[in-house]
Amino acid sequence: MAEFGLNPVPKPKHNRRKKTQGQHTAITAKVNKEVYRRASEVGYTCCERCKCSVPRFRFERCHMTNASQYGSGNAPWNIVVLCGPRSDGHSCHHWADETREGRAWKVDKQAELYIYYTVGDGKQYWK
Repeated sequence: MAEFGLNPVPKPKHNRRKKTQGQHTAITAKVNKEVYRRASEVGYTCCERCKCSVPRFRFERCHMTNASQYGSGNAPWNIVVLCGPRSDGHSCHHWADETREGRAWKVDKQAELYIYYTVGDGKQYWK
């Protein structure tokens, strides 16, 4: 390789100082447990938007500030449980991410959850 003027340098052995985007946006186990506790406060897990609770439907965790926008996965006010795609075409997760009304709902819901965890009833669950 030296004949072409390329002198490869070994990869450094030190760790990154800053987390990668995937590490920053990954939902932690502690947040996951708290989000599902909050979603099942009524006694069963349900969608935090439409309140559907049919167990055969798939629930998905949704970032309030999108992961593509570097939304954190280690704060319970940034994650909600929403219903995923169903056979009847309904999906709160898709609605929240893809419609203007859904994006406005996400901003309002995140503010509501932040208050819940900082000065409201949720303060006892998240320390």
